[in-house]
Amino acid sequence: MAVRFLVRLSAIALVFVASAQAVSAAETRVRARYDLTLAGFNIGTASMQAGIQDQSYDLNVSARMTGLARFLTGGRGAATARGAVRDATVAPAAYAINTRSGEKGQVIRFALAAGAIRSMLVEPPARTEGIVPVSDSDKRGVLDPVSALMMPVAGAGDPLASSSCNRTLPVFDGRQRFDVTLRYDRTETVKGASSAPGQYEGQAIVCKASYKAISGHRPGRKQVAFMESNKDMEVWLAPVAGTRALLPWKISVRTEVGVAVIAASSFVVVRPGDKDKKVGADL
Repeated sequence: MAVRFLVRLSAIALVFVASAQAVSAAETRVRARYDLTLAGFNIGTASMQAGIQDQSYDLNVSARMTGLARFLTGGRGAATARGAVRDATVAPAAYAINTRSGEKGQVIRFALAAGAIRSMLVEPPARTEGIVPVSDSDKRGVLDPVSALMMPVAGAGDPLASSSCNRTLPVFDGRQRFDVTLRYDRTETVKGASSAPGQYEGQAIVCKASYKAISGHRPGRKQVAFMESNKDMEVWLAPVAGTRALLPWKISVRTEVGVAVIAASSFVVVRPGDKDKKVGADL
C-alpha cells in the first residue's frame, strides 16, 4: 500500500520530463529533480519541468521507482497539465496521467473549462460498488493533481509571506474528489545539491497539510481514516524568480509504514532573457 501511495503521490506531486516544445521568449522555465524516500530508504527519483508565463502555465511530471522498489513494483508514472492563471487563481484546461505498477497500469485524461470537467477518459474504469458517488457538482471548481502544485500568489508583496501557504486545494484526480488544506507552519532555508546556473538557494515556506475525502472513496476504509487524521504532512514551497508563483521543493507524508518524502536535489530557474542554461543534462 505504501509503495502504491508513493507512486501516486509522485505522479500527483512531481516528476517532470517534458517533451520538446517551442518555448515562448516571455516564459520562465523551472527544471527540478527530486529524490524519493520511504522510511529513510531511497526508493526512486522524480523530475519536473514547468513553463510559466503571465497568464498561462504548463507542467510535466514523471517518476520512477529504483532499486528494490522497482524490482517489487516496476512503478513509474508521468503526468502533464496546462492552463491559465487569472487573478492569482489557477484555471486548468487539460490533464493527463499514465502510471504503471507491476502488470497494472492506468490512464486518465480530462479537459476542463471554467474549473469544470468537460470530457474524461479513465482506464480501467473507476469502481462504483461501495464507493461514495462523484456527483456533477464534485467535478466543478476543481484542480487536477498536477495543476494543484502550481500556487500563484496575489498582490505585490513577498511571495514567501506566511499567508501564501493558507489555501484549500479542491482536487479531482479522475477517480476521487478530495480537499488538501494548507496552513503556514514555519520558514526554512533550502539549497540544491548542484551548483548549476539558476540553482535556487534561499528560503522556502513550510505548510502543514490536511486531507479530507469528498467522494470517489470507500467510506470506513482504514487508509482513508488514516489520511484524514494524519497530522504529519508538509509541503515546502519555493519561489520561482521573475513570477508570482510557488512550486513544491519538498513534500512529506507519513504513511502506515513510515514517512514518504519527495525532496528537491536540484531546482533551476531559467528566466526570460537568460542564456539557455545547460541545466537539463542530468534530468
